Amino acid sequence: MDEKEKIEDINDKTKDVVEEKNEEIVKENSEEITKDTEQVNEQFEKLKDSFARLQADFTNYKRRQEKEKSDIYKYASEGLVIKLLSVMDNFDRALKGADEEDTLTKGIVMIKSELENILTQEGVEEIVSDNEKFDANLHHAVFMEENDEVESEHIIETFQKGYKLKDKVIRPAMVKVSK
Repeated sequence: MDEKEKIEDINDKTKDVVEEKNEEIVKENSEEITKDTEQVNEQFEKLKDSFARLQADFTNYKRRQEKEKSDIYKYASEGLVIKLLSVMDNFDRALKGADEEDTLTKGIVMIKSELENILTQEGVEEIVSDNEKFDANLHHAVFMEENDEVESEHIIETFQKGYKLKDKVIRPAMVKVSK
């Protein structure tokens, strides 16, 4: 082998070694890049999921705040209405034994009627109880009694009227229920 062939042979071997090394380096870098890409994609998915949950939580928070705000406006008069209900009870007690033809009684009836109208305008409604089926959401059973004239679990007598403000029970009716 002459000198020129030796040099070419060395060049070829060097070229082969360099190509092999380059392939190894590319393969190692490719594996690292693939691994890094997978980690980045995994982190991205976690962040995307976290963002979606935060967005849903915030939407629920806003909805809850709006409902609470709406309820505050809706039931703002509840405290006053509850106080006025005791006044209504006193009017009912005053009228129980009163003479209907007496002018004072007529005045009390007019005042009570006006107060009832105001409460109705505010969304207050009386809970109808007598002869109705007992409902624990609307009534408070004070007594239970056997009664053949009234169906079982129906109201025999109302001791104190119950009221609702819009759709909320603010005072359950105090009742006697048949067994």
